[in-house]
Amino acid sequence: MTLEQFLNYTLAFFMWLVLGRATLEFFTRDLNNFFYRFFYQFTEPLYKPYRKLFPCCHTLLLLVSLLILRFLVIKLL
Repeated sequence: MTLEQFLNYTLAFFMWLVLGRATLEFFTRDLNNFFYRFFYQFTEPLYKPYRKLFPCCHTLLLLVSLLILRFLVIKLL
């Protein structure tokens, strides 16, 4: 596995986690829910810097930045 593939798969994994959390937030924000807690634990470290920089729309900005990073990894490496 090359570095490009590793970065691409890692960014894709985090992108799907963020999408899953965003989808679950429409239905529940209860941390006692197993599925929401799973997504919350894996994505919260990604959300913290975005909350400090951008108080609103952090989910959309996080998804856009992950997509841009994936595009750059695919095109530049």
